[in-house]
Amino acid sequence: MPLVPSDLRKNKMNQPDPSTKKVVLVASDLMLGSNVSGAAAFLELEYRCVGTATDAIEQSVNKDCLLLVDLGTPDLNIQELATGLSKDCLSKAIAYGPHVHIAKLEAAEKAGFGRVMSRGQFSAQVGPLMQEFKQGA
Repeated sequence: MPLVPSDLRKNKMNQPDPSTKKVVLVASDLMLGSNVSGAAAFLELEYRCVGTATDAIEQSVNKDCLLLVDLGTPDLNIQELATGLSKDCLSKAIAYGPHVHIAKLEAAEKAGFGRVMSRGQFSAQVGPLMQEFKQGA
């Protein structure tokens, strides 16, 4: 009798389940990233944190994805990101930033992000927002 489960021998346990919902965070802020990754783990959602629009687009292809975008991420081109996303992904995407960065918040709204909010609102609501995504609302 083998000591290793057959799923491990076939490497299935190390492969992401294609039906699993995914959260992709575009940010450079590790503090808030920790909150997001913790909420994703609690809700059993796949999680990735990236630092560029290109990586975010790549991570959100062919997946039921919730994209969370920190508008304060250095060198982030919000229009490039929005253009590269599917309409479904963009409609669910959440962009957030400091309430005093009105131009960045308005640019995200204009680009078609599903929700745009202040950093404080996002931080306070991250858990419920991810729960809503998991439940398919």
